[in-house]
Amino acid sequence: MNETDQQTDNQDKPLNTTLMIFLSLFSIIFQLPLLFLPARNWYWIEAWIYLIFFYIFMLAQILILNKKNPQVLRNRINTKKSGLTKAEGADKWILPLLSINFLGLFLIPGFDEGNGWSEVHIIIEIIGFLILGVSFYILYRSMLDNAFASKVLDIRKDSGHKVVDTGSYAIVRHPMYTGFLLMGFGLTLALGSWYGLIPAALFIVILVIRIKYEEEMLIEGLEGYEEYKLKVKYKLLPKIY
Repeated sequence: MNETDQQTDNQDKPLNTTLMIFLSLFSIIFQLPLLFLPARNWYWIEAWIYLIFFYIFMLAQILILNKKNPQVLRNRINTKKSGLTKAEGADKWILPLLSINFLGLFLIPGFDEGNGWSEVHIIIEIIGFLILGVSFYILYRSMLDNAFASKVLDIRKDSGHKVVDTGSYAIVRHPMYTGFLLMGFGLTLALGSWYGLIPAALFIVILVIRIKYEEEMLIEGLEGYEEYKLKVKYKLLPKIY
């Protein structure tokens, strides 16, 4: 067995299940202080419903993907770039912006809850949870469809990186970003915060900028991506963008 075949076998091998469960628990522990400390209210019902909802999704997603497509989990965990690209420099400032904006999606609704800034009808909150459910499915589906989905702007040629044009990627070119976009709006509405729509809107702007650099990288370094762009015309939302 040559080195390439061995790397492929390693990519297809499921990760440690205990590790996967720990990561799903860590994601909840990480969010707890972001929500409840600024809210100053441990009885914030919407936040607890969201966390339970999120944990069930996260655990189910990780366990299913670990069985069906463990390579994508490895790529999501691995933040080390495998090659130099023009997009690498962009990621040095785009990723911090995304991280700060991501924190705002939790902190601002938390402060909103603690200070009573917004009055959101329960129907709107229910709609928010429905949007969250759709976003969770899109995120799961995009990772199931694309084993090469990574957190960093990089082309992983060592793992056989190629254009994926089936499943969710036959509808839009960046379905994972679509999932994150919907998650931002769904989250802030589910938590009952109009002010949370500010970081949700900024999230779109940052994603659009990142897509620009990502597509330049893919056109330059991934064979067949130019043809894929002609086949799938929309980046995030069908018939819109």
